[in-house]
Amino acid sequence: MRLGIYGGSFDPLHCGHLLLAECARVEMNLDRVEFVPLGVPPHRKNVKTDGELRYQMVLRAIKPYPEFTVSRAEIDSPEVSYTADTLARYRQEYPDDELFFIVSSETFNDMPNWRRPGEICGLASLIIAQRAGYPPPNFDALLPFTTADRVDEFRRNVIETPLFEASSTMVRQRIAEGRGARFLVPDPVLDFIYEKGLYSASNKR
Repeated sequence: MRLGIYGGSFDPLHCGHLLLAECARVEMNLDRVEFVPLGVPPHRKNVKTDGELRYQMVLRAIKPYPEFTVSRAEIDSPEVSYTADTLARYRQEYPDDELFFIVSSETFNDMPNWRRPGEICGLASLIIAQRAGYPPPNFDALLPFTTADRVDEFRRNVIETPLFEASSTMVRQRIAEGRGARFLVPDPVLDFIYEKGLYSASNKR
C-alpha cells in the first residue's frame, strides 16, 4: 500500500486541507491518506482546541471520502508529539508499505529546525505541496541530514495545489468576529463548531 500521512493541528480543518490531501492522493497515486491531528505540541502555542474536538472535526469532514482516514495516534498519547516518533510508529505498524509524509512547502522549509529531521527523511518519502504565493522548497537545507539521492527523490515529489486562500487562523478569526466561515470549512465541521461554541462562535454563519 502507498500510504500518505498528513499531520497538522487541524484547528479547525478547512477545505484547503482536504484539497491538499486529494491532490497528493491523485498525483502520487496513494491508496489512502491518513490525517494525524497534533497531540501535545512541542512548541506551537496556537492550538486552541482540545485534541478530541479536533479529531471529531476531521472525522466529520472526511466521512464522505473512503480514501481518507484519521488517526488518534498523537491525540491519545500523553507524550509531546514529534513527527519522527509518529512516523516510527507507522513504520512499525506498516513494515511492508510505502510511507509518504505530506507537507506544504512552507512546512518543508522549516523541517531542518525539527527534532531528528534525518530520521524523518529515512522513515518516509516526503510529498511537498507547492502552494501559490509561497516560497519554493529549499531542498539543499536537508542535505546535512540525509543523502543527496534521497533529496533528489523528494524533488520529484513536488505537487501543485490550486490557490485556496484559507488558514485555520483565518477561520477562527472570522468565526470569533461573527463573519462566518461557510465554504471555507466543510458544512459538517461548521455545524460542529457552532454546536460546541468553538472559537467564541456566534450564530452567524
